[in-house]
Amino acid sequence: MKSLITVFIAFIAFSFQGNAQQEMLLLTPNGKVVIGDTSLINIVGNYSLYVQNGVLTERVKVALRSESQWSDHAFNSTPTLKQVEDKITSDSHLPGMPSAGELVKEGYEMIYMDAKLLAQIEWLWQHTIAIKKENDLLKKELQELKAAVAELSNNK
Repeated sequence: MKSLITVFIAFIAFSFQGNAQQEMLLLTPNGKVVIGDTSLINIVGNYSLYVQNGVLTERVKVALRSESQWSDHAFNSTPTLKQVEDKITSDSHLPGMPSAGELVKEGYEMIYMDAKLLAQIEWLWQHTIAIKKENDLLKKELQELKAAVAELSNNK
């Protein structure tokens, strides 16, 4: 197994060249890996891997270094329906979510988008629970009113 790894590392070190003599796989001296047309790719930031045409995989796991990277903030600040409606009307997206333009310009980190999406789901559940409680109360009041009307009708 060790010799197979050595061969693979040597293969990467020399980088694979496609038919057009362009580098298709590159391991840079600073530890960054580029897969695809390396003449078109420049890895910026603290990222270590770039795959030009995407990645197909069966699983992805994001590891957190600490709980501070994840926030249960949905329960701390929940917008009202009016605030959600106003945000959608004015900005064409939900409160706390990036706009399409921001996503195109900046992209997004999965861990932060997952947290934002979870916050939206938690808000929807809170809203659903509130609607259920209100609905139950209205049903009870309706039953009481029906009973009062029936009693009045019987007394005539």
